[in-house]
Order: sequence, then C-alpha cells, then structure tokens
Amino acid sequence: MMKNIKYQKMFRSFSSILLLSSFLLLVGCNKFLDTQPQNVTPVSDYYSTVAQINSALTGVYSVLASPNLYGDAMWDAYGAPTDESFYTSSSTITGPQVMNFTSSDPNIANTWAELYIGINRANLVLDNLNKPSMDSTSRATIKGQALFLRAYYYFLLVSNWGDVPLRLNSTSSPDSVSFPRTDSKIVYNQIIADMTAADSLVQPITFYGFGGRISKTTVEGILARVCLYRAGFPFTDDHLPWFKQSLYWSNKVLNAGIHSLNPSYSQVFINHCQNVFDIKESMWEVMFYGTGNGNPYPQLGRVGNINGVTCKDLVRGYCYGFISAQSKLYNSFNVKDTIRRDWCISTYTDTTSAAGVTARSYYSKTSIYNRCDGKWRREYEIGNNKQKNNTSINFPLLRFADVLLMKAEAENEVNNGPTPESYNAINQVRRRGYGYPVNTPNVISDVPSGLSYAAFQQAVYDERYKELCFEALRRNDLIRWGIYIPTMKTMAQQMPTSAAALASVAANNIQQKNVLFPIPIGELSLNPGIGKQNVGW
Repeated sequence: MMKNIKYQKMFRSFSSILLLSSFLLLVGCNKFLDTQPQNVTPVSDYYSTVAQINSALTGVYSVLASPNLYGDAMWDAYGAPTDESFYTSSSTITGPQVMNFTSSDPNIANTWAELYIGINRANLVLDNLNKPSMDSTSRATIKGQALFLRAYYYFLLVSNWGDVPLRLNSTSSPDSVSFPRTDSKIVYNQIIADMTAADSLVQPITFYGFGGRISKTTVEGILARVCLYRAGFPFTDDHLPWFKQSLYWSNKVLNAGIHSLNPSYSQVFINHCQNVFDIKESMWEVMFYGTGNGNPYPQLGRVGNINGVTCKDLVRGYCYGFISAQSKLYNSFNVKDTIRRDWCISTYTDTTSAAGVTARSYYSKTSIYNRCDGKWRREYEIGNNKQKNNTSINFPLLRFADVLLMKAEAENEVNNGPTPESYNAINQVRRRGYGYPVNTPNVISDVPSGLSYAAFQQAVYDERYKELCFEALRRNDLIRWGIYIPTMKTMAQQMPTSAAALASVAANNIQQKNVLFPIPIGELSLNPGIGKQNVGW
C-alpha cells in the first residue's frame, strides 16, 4: 500500500515525472503502477550500446513534438492571445487562449511537466554517455545535442515561468520530491554555458542536410535569441553586455556563409507542409511525419489543422481555423507588402456543401477579423490519406530571417543607433517580403536611411511583428521589450466597435500577472521546496 502511494505521488509532481520519463524510454508497454514490473531494463544496463544511446537521444528530441509543446500548445494556447491573433472558437471561454485561467489549468501543468521530462531525458543521456564504446566524434556530437536540448527546455521554462528548479543530473529516486526554484539569472547562465559548449561539439547543418537536428548555426542562432531575452525585461542589470553577446552569435551565423533567405516567402511554409528541407532559410524545425494510418511510428502534430485556412474538406485537408489575425496585424502591412500579408493572413475560406463539393470563397476588403493564420495550408500537405485532426506539417523554431532581425536589433542597441550592417540585415527581410531581390537596394521596400536609435528600434519591432507572425515568438518579444500588457490593453481600447467580439476577449482579460505563467498548483502542493507562487497567481 505504501509503495502504491509513493508511485501515485510520482505521477503528480514534476520531480516524479522526471523519473517516470526515464522509465518510459526503457519499459515499453508495462503497467507502471505494478509493484513487480516485468521486462524492465535497468537504467544502469540500458545505455550500453550506441543504438541505445541514440534511441535515448531521439526521446529527448521527441518532447519538442508533444502536443504540450510545438505539436499544439506553444503556438496555439500560448501563442494565439497576442496583438497578432486571437482564438476564434466560441466554446473556449477559459484557458490561456483567452487569458482566463488559474494555476490549476491543465495546459500550464502539462507543458511544465513535458519540459522537465525533456530535461530529465537529456540528463539521462549525459549521465550515461560514457558507457557505450564509440568514436570520440560521435560521442561529442551526441553530448552537444543533449546539452543544447536541455538548455532549450530550460529556456522555455525560465522565459515563461521565471525562477524554476534547475536540475543538471537525472532523477534517480521517487523520494526526490523537493526541488527549490533557482534564480532566473543563474538559470540563464547555465543555458548559455550549455549552449556555448554545444556549439563546439555539434555538426554543421550541411552534415545532416535537413533542419530536424541540432547543428552549429542552429545553436548560434538560438544563443542570439537567448541573449536578447536576457537583455530585456524583467532584468534590470546592465543590458549592453547581453546585446553584445547576441550580436556576436548572430554574426557567427552570418559569417558561416551557409544561410540565406528563400526568394519566395510563401515557399518557406509550403516546404514545411511537404517535408522539403531548405537548410539555407529553415535552420531548425520540429519534424512531424506519417499519417497514423498504417504507419507504426507516426509523429503527428496539429500545425495547419488548428492554425490554418478554414476548410471542411477531408481530401484537401481539414482545418478548424481557430486562430485569426487581428486587424492591427493586417493593417500593419504596407500597401506594397501584400504578397507577404496575403500569405500570412488568409484571403479565402474553403466551404463544403452537403453534396460534398468544396468551393473557395474570398473575403471582401473590409472583412478582416474572419481571416485566419494562413502560413501553413493543408492543401500543400503531402500524402493522400490526410487525417482530420492531425498533420505531418513541420513547425519552424529558427529561420534565417529571424537571425537577420536579431542582428539588426542587437546592432542598433550596441551602437546606440543603426549601422550599415543593421540596415542591410532588416532590408534583406523586407525586400524578400515585398517580392524583390534581397541584395538589391529598393526604395519601396527599404527602411528609410538616417533613422534615430528609437526609430530604428521601432522598425525592427514592426518587422518582427510581420515577418514572424504566428510562429510562437510574439508574446515573448513583447514581454522582453517590456510592453506586453500595455500593448494588449491599448489594442483592446482601439478596436473598432464593429470588431468581432472574440477578437478582444484575451486583450480585455489580460492582467499584469500574465507576464509569467503560474507555477502549476500540483507542483506547489507536492514539491515542498518550490516556495512561493508567481506574483498575482
């Protein structure tokens, strides 16, 4: 009886989830609550071959595709309620999608737990990496990937929850249930240290030929992002060193000479739908594959199924169209920037009659609030046996366009004003968006010369808003710039009275406490070391 109680506790706190995650990698289909588990490979014996260590590393990667991360929640529940989009399902009246939730919200608890599962899996790989016999290059490459993924999962935790428990070794006992929160600055230091170490260990992206594995320039691009977050809100110390670090890492990516923008903005996202890997632009993406019908090991997500063009045709690709664009985003595009605007924000919807005939209906110029996120369109998804509620469409975690914009932002901050390099970086992105050659100056697309520090900073903010919309970056951008709450409140006040009612729900519900997620209520009750709840929750 006492043993069963102990294992019930394991299921309910993050520290226990860490231990269970190691079992999940090793046990198969056994019942975990059995007091006498059968056919369990002990952790001490499991990591004895190269195949086993590689399998364990795959388990670290697979967390990215979980519905609690990029299979759904990161761009859906957490990404939708910003000044770029809103959630359109009228049945959703509670949850992060509409900024009406508590510390007992299952989305929050599941994402927290999933991230610690990924961390513990990475720790298991690192703790056991020296057991199998392998060449030093292979061992270093595996170590670099595990270090980076652990750091990335901590990055998602610290940027969304603030101070979080920092665990650098695998959990080995269900009795380990007390883990205190670690100061955010220390967590960021560890993230940067791990990613920096990974940079010297992993392979270049050309070694793989696709963006599903951690490569050298991927590490450097994400380090540029991490340093920008560290330079911003809520930190009050000297920001300049972190902007300098961000500039250093973005320059490393540019100087590698591997990456460039795809000449076609729409093709970037069509490639995600078709599992075409353009490593020049799409540097890191979460890979989904299979149909679930006859494929024994599919890894499916909901990219294009929730956040796509509304469509009720199963052959073309069913999409609920639950994420729609705010009019503020639509109107932010220049009248010459319609190519990019009309790919990001759908111009049509597909409707199916009772007879099964699908017709395409285009929105009028004044109909804005009905327009969905249009980046990932299931009509381009490969395969003839599409599922209603799952897709094989990949999701981007890092694009070269983002690196260029981070370079422009950091360059402006470091030099207290724009430089020719910062102009070149932002203008490449704008030219491509407008449909022009990226390396040819163009008076229509280019940012005006002679801008002040503040004016150029705003130009970067605006460009990130348009170029990277719906890619689960906007909320954290607004937070690190220190303008999340006022931006949402101002948008709500400025909405026309004719706006769709759902468009203003999250903006009206938002409060100062929403700059961080709450610590899950189950973690507070079962982890005595966790301490206080985040402010306001």
